[in-house]
Amino acid sequence: MHSYATDAKDRETILLWIATLAVVATLLLNYLLKVLNIEVPWWLDAPSVMGFYGLFYQLFDDVVWALKFEPIRFSNIPNLRGTWVGVIRSSYQNGTETRGVILYIRQTWSKISVEIETETSRSKSTMAAVYTQDSSEPGLKYEYTNEPSARSPETMQPHRGIVNLVLSPDRKTLKGNYFTSRSRQTYGEMVFQRVSEQHLERSDALQKASSFIENI
Repeated sequence: MHSYATDAKDRETILLWIATLAVVATLLLNYLLKVLNIEVPWWLDAPSVMGFYGLFYQLFDDVVWALKFEPIRFSNIPNLRGTWVGVIRSSYQNGTETRGVILYIRQTWSKISVEIETETSRSKSTMAAVYTQDSSEPGLKYEYTNEPSARSPETMQPHRGIVNLVLSPDRKTLKGNYFTSRSRQTYGEMVFQRVSEQHLERSDALQKASSFIENI
């Protein structure tokens, strides 16, 4: 996984809140140790401010940021993680359509990984940006590298490209376009529907999205 940019304002404030909680937790722990008359052995350090900061940061980065108790949200960054299934319509060879495309997104508050898998190739993100609902185009933008599989046509070569996917208001669909580098010079449209927030095997994902794929 790699870091990603975002327009979410909480990136500017969350770290301050985590630092404050770490200081409070350290003071509270030291107070409890004194009240309970507990002496920590010299070889066992009581959690310090940095220790609590690391613990709280990891907890927020992995879990808390994605929790929501309407209307309360801990972060404005859209939670995109999971398995998405869709269709790619490309300008390649005067127009081709590929169905049953799998989009895998792994995401924390600070890092993300985007992979697209077809029967003939797999692409992985190298950099990305996630935009909130306050943006004119909420969703995901990323750059990727693509590696053809052994079953791909000989004309298909490794290449780079850029994808722009807009997130629907109900956060169930990603739709947008892509274009590739000079070595390939293709472009196209893509649309995906999330079938699970977990990582599913290809066969399971296709089964869950069968009606969606048939109707788009």
